[in-house]
Amino acid sequence: MSAHHLACLVILAASATCLRAGGQAVAEPEAGSMFSGEIGIAVANQYITRGFVVQDEGTSFQPHLDLSVTLYQGNGFINSASAFTGMWGAIGSTPYEGLGKDGGRFTEFDYGLGASITFAERWTISSFYNRWTSPAGAYGDGHWISATLEFDDHGLFPGSFSLEPFFQIAHEFGSDLAPGLCLEPGIRPNVTLFPESDTPFNAALLVMAGLGRGYYGVDYGYFVIGPQLSIPLGFIDPTAGNWTFTAECLYYDFGRTTTAENGQGHSWLVSLKLAVSF
Repeated sequence: MSAHHLACLVILAASATCLRAGGQAVAEPEAGSMFSGEIGIAVANQYITRGFVVQDEGTSFQPHLDLSVTLYQGNGFINSASAFTGMWGAIGSTPYEGLGKDGGRFTEFDYGLGASITFAERWTISSFYNRWTSPAGAYGDGHWISATLEFDDHGLFPGSFSLEPFFQIAHEFGSDLAPGLCLEPGIRPNVTLFPESDTPFNAALLVMAGLGRGYYGVDYGYFVIGPQLSIPLGFIDPTAGNWTFTAECLYYDFGRTTTAENGQGHSWLVSLKLAVSF
């Protein structure tokens, strides 16, 4: 699963704001509802995960389906607990070169389970176990586990401004390419413009890095920075769900290991996403 999409899946389960890829605000479930979800698709110029370029030719279509159930809500130190599941895919407009079966375009399919706990009103910790396979035969199957810590700083700054800091740690089981732990700290400074209008939108700047001597060797893995814009489509009838359009343009600077693997020292990721939450 794309590391960008994982962050949205985690926040969906916590019923908070999406911190990274897409950056859209996920709608709160209706009062009394234990269940929530999101379905959507992103269209990107390439598929990058944790600084590794998986496919950079043609267009990458990345559909997803995320479901969450709230297990607990309270007013004590533990505010809420949720469990969630997600499915995600990457389908290329051109066949995957190399090991693909008969020019297969279904580059990757991921699925997994996770849980999250919100505590002390502003902190959320979550974990996600993910398995992937390549229907195109582009590479072998694998699995990884991650843990994410997020701090909700909304309301601590004037107006709607927030930093949305987060820290993620991940480990890929049995990986020869990237053994050890991947550490990904980041912030997403953002502000909601025209909040009282019929079409408010969120403008953000994602700043994030991939670190870990075991995962990336002796150098950093990547540094990424770029704007993100999210617009709720309020003209769509709410009975059809809460629709959001998201656009982002991210600049990646690769470290020594990722440069050698990717065959380039930097790259641009441009993506457009349409999603509906329910």
